[in-house]
Amino acid sequence: MQDAASGVDLSGLRVLVLAFAFALPRILGLFAVLPFLSRQNLPGMLRMGVAVSMALMVVPSVLPLAMDGDIGTARIAAIVVKEALIGVVLGFLVALLFWAAEAIGFFIDNQRGATMSSSMNPLTGVSTSPLGILLSQGVTVLFFVSGGFLLLMGGLYETYALWPVGSFWPAFRLEQALSFLGQLDHMMYLAIVMSAPVILAMFLSELGLAMISRFAPQLQVFFLAMPIKSAVAMLVLAVYVPFLVEYLGPELKEAIALPARMDHLAR
Repeated sequence: MQDAASGVDLSGLRVLVLAFAFALPRILGLFAVLPFLSRQNLPGMLRMGVAVSMALMVVPSVLPLAMDGDIGTARIAAIVVKEALIGVVLGFLVALLFWAAEAIGFFIDNQRGATMSSSMNPLTGVSTSPLGILLSQGVTVLFFVSGGFLLLMGGLYETYALWPVGSFWPAFRLEQALSFLGQLDHMMYLAIVMSAPVILAMFLSELGLAMISRFAPQLQVFFLAMPIKSAVAMLVLAVYVPFLVEYLGPELKEAIALPARMDHLAR
């Protein structure tokens, strides 16, 4: 293809642009779901720059498809949409742990009556409780300092080999597709089980206050309940956080093991 006015051959530029159009949607779909790579945390130009730099590694693998002269506009659009959906699914699988950490904090704050002080979480852009913000940011810090982002990038690149850009449909079976619902169950399991020790301690303190009010009705237990439960929650958390981090470490590694999950679903 040549520019009629200048006679410059633009076929190479067309192939390069098309290769980026094939490589970028999966990465941008991943960015759209992950809390720490969302639009709230990375401005538009910076976000696109990071995505383009990551797509550079993928462009050589999609050049043969981009050089196909018979590829039509409809197929190009279908590939772009498919790639974006794959990126969203991958981001969903990784983001579950961050959402679970936020849910743990929300459950604890709900039990101690602190949800009225909800504020905007800068990572997700949604309103949540103070402990939800603290734990989600803590998991994010753990993710980066433990090298999780490098593992995530490696896993993302592996998905291009497990599910190539030019391949539309993997061999899904019903029981394998339902594993996505199992990931939601696992998120709720983590949120409930990991918050249970703190919630149980606050429940016992509330039970003790109820017994005190039974024997000393003149004591205004209602006004003492929230500060006492908050103090108990902070005391238990101070002891519990090291165990929480130790338990969430393997969960974090499992969450970013994208190639194994994609390979499992594609079989």
